[in-house]
Amino acid sequence: MRIQVLVAGVCAAAFIPAVALAQQTCEQRQNNRVAGTIVGAGVGAVAGGAVAGRDDRGKGAVIGGVAGALIGNQVAKGQAAKGREDCARAYGFYDNQGSWHANAVSRGEASGYFDRNGEWVDGAPRGHYGADGSWMQTSTDAGASGYYANGLWVPASAAGYYAQDGRWMEVTSGHYDSSGRWIAGAATGRYDADGRWMPGQAAGRRAADGTWISDPQPGYYDNGRWVRGETVGYYDARGSWVSTDAQRSRADYVNGQYPDGRGMLSIDDRQAQLAERINRGASSGRLSRAEAGQATRTLAAIERQERSLRNRQGNLGPKGRAIITARLDRLSDSVSGDIRDDR
Repeated sequence: MRIQVLVAGVCAAAFIPAVALAQQTCEQRQNNRVAGTIVGAGVGAVAGGAVAGRDDRGKGAVIGGVAGALIGNQVAKGQAAKGREDCARAYGFYDNQGSWHANAVSRGEASGYFDRNGEWVDGAPRGHYGADGSWMQTSTDAGASGYYANGLWVPASAAGYYAQDGRWMEVTSGHYDSSGRWIAGAATGRYDADGRWMPGQAAGRRAADGTWISDPQPGYYDNGRWVRGETVGYYDARGSWVSTDAQRSRADYVNGQYPDGRGMLSIDDRQAQLAERINRGASSGRLSRAEAGQATRTLAAIERQERSLRNRQGNLGPKGRAIITARLDRLSDSVSGDIRDDR
């Protein structure tokens, strides 16, 4: 009987997230714990009665209802606002999945937000939730922590937000134009491998559970200059690139593989380093326009092949790593030779 009741509680818990994630307004977020308790009790009672033996269905329903209520209360927790900590003064809230729900509040009225646990936090969010659910502080500058899009405040580190009607809006805090100038304001699009802004094109994909997954970037702008090489991060509201690569463990290179120290760099790092060498060589005149152009085209071809060789998890196998490593070695040696041949 105890095992059956436990199963009933687990069954109840399995239904709660869907209810909790259906919220679309700040008020619903505040009342989430109450709703979770009620729904948990109902589902737990049904599940408890179903799994209990024929003679114990009444007890199973009662115990299952209690267990479901407790689980529902914890899973869908959220606290009612107190005093100024209410929806009228909230930038918005994070749901249980860590996605941002924007709230229509004027700049002068906003004073805080609700975290994914329904707890009030003073000030605007200055970070985001990682894949493991932990909070990652990414900004100490309040002025660069977010921006307004269609009258709704959005954290700069968010790939998008849920509007008040429940629609997911994929936007960024701005973009760089073809001259390397930062254009602030909500924007939707992505960059190609050469740093050209492609407006309206998705920079990610929907997962099976409906959450948005941002694609790695093919490079980033540093003070208006495009730096080639796959990277993960975002631009703050002032156009400064904030890398989050440190949160991901990459091991495309085996340390110590080369005596010249190449083995201490990942493939992405080597690509970025080669792009920088080519740009410096072209700027200084040590590489001719034809040499720099050929090297840039070769590097772009290597990057395309690298992306094609990665598996669905974004990793390179030993064979793919060896192929890309060899091509990068040849290009590096070629660039070095062209620079040495320069008079």
